[in-house]
Amino acid sequence: MLSTEDLDEVNQPGNPKLHETVHQFLLRQKQLVEERKYPPGTIFRCIRCGDCCRYNYFHMNIEEKSLLDQLHMLGKNPHGYWVLMDDGKLACYMPLWNNPKSNMLSFEGPLPEGHIDFLMQTERRHGYWVLAREIDEIIIYCPTPCIHLIDGTPASCAIYNERPEICRAYICRRFPLERELTQSI
Repeated sequence: MLSTEDLDEVNQPGNPKLHETVHQFLLRQKQLVEERKYPPGTIFRCIRCGDCCRYNYFHMNIEEKSLLDQLHMLGKNPHGYWVLMDDGKLACYMPLWNNPKSNMLSFEGPLPEGHIDFLMQTERRHGYWVLAREIDEIIIYCPTPCIHLIDGTPASCAIYNERPEICRAYICRRFPLERELTQSI
């Protein structure tokens, strides 16, 4: 699989909008969700669009205060790319263009329980990260589609009955059941 020597060879996935940082993308997604006001008790349904199988993100805590301080000093929106190494560790990298001693900042961080297994099972082994300054956490953005996604209308999962726990726990709050909306109003 990938090692640190391979990083220059890896074509990293594209950002959803060319000039949009991952953080801006996540804020835009959050705003879209907040704009939709649903009455309490609204039930949502999966329309099998496959978006959750194409894009994924989660938060990673920064336990090392010196790393957090260094990231804050490096710029307004510290960001870079990450690679899942063969040993199951998530390695994060940030190019440093103005540092003559080192041209790369690298660090590892603790992922939420089950995420390493999820990334390995879905073959999502690289992506982008950004420091969310307001909460001092790294947002790990994974724009690589799951290898088990069967594109189509509707989309489906080749391992649906054996899918990872992360997939089972995901709840999409984008598509409310119409009858629930009309009954509540």
